[in-house]
This record gives sequence, C-alpha cells and structure tokens, in this order.
Amino acid sequence: MPWVKTSTPPKNTLPASAKADIQAEAERSVREHVRVEVPRAGHKYNYIGGYTVKWRGPYLLFTATYTCPGPNARSPEFDRTFARLGCFARDRFNLWARRHNDEWLMLDDGLTLKQCLKRLVEDTWFQA
Repeated sequence: MPWVKTSTPPKNTLPASAKADIQAEAERSVREHVRVEVPRAGHKYNYIGGYTVKWRGPYLLFTATYTCPGPNARSPEFDRTFARLGCFARDRFNLWARRHNDEWLMLDDGLTLKQCLKRLVEDTWFQA
C-alpha cells in the first residue's frame, strides 16, 4: 500500500456569505454565553480579557485573549486558540478541542452549528 498524506484537511467549499453567517452566529453565541469579568485592583494572575472568532482555512477558530497584569509578564497579553469547528459540508461540522500539549482532539463530527455551539457552552473541555 503506498504512503498517502492524510494530515491535509479537505477544502472548505462554503461561499463567503455562508462563512460570514456562520461566524456571526458563533460570535453571537460567545457574547450571550460567555462573561468576561474584570478583576479587582491589584490582581496579579492571568485572566481572560476577551474572545475572538475567525476563519482560518476550513476551520472556524475560537480564541481567548489572556491579560497578564503581573510585573514579571513577558507581554501584556497573549492569545490561545482553544476550540475549532471544521466545516467541510453545508451545516455539518467537526468539533475539536485543543489539549494541554497543543494537540487537537476531535470530540465529535457531523454536528450542526447549533449543536456545536451548545457543546462549546456546556462541555467541560471548553470551560476555563
């Protein structure tokens, strides 16, 4: 059997308007279900200061922006992508979680957008 490269994901064939609609729905879900709390004065540990949702290739990425207020911080903030939706067909998504060792773990496939967004809110893989 010949060697076949399998790490390249299939192409995303969604039109730009469908991508924009999906991204808007995901951003609305993040705004509704995720609260970003401002820490009290003198807080010295990293905290989540915001979230972004954006497309990169066939994946819709969910990224948390951490603020580092401590005096020994290398930078004032950093980004960490914690989840992604792989979209390879109309309204069918794969849900991925980023593990502690930076590897991606596919949790489920063949979900609708609403099912993915519900799981992002309820699943312990995505709770900070």
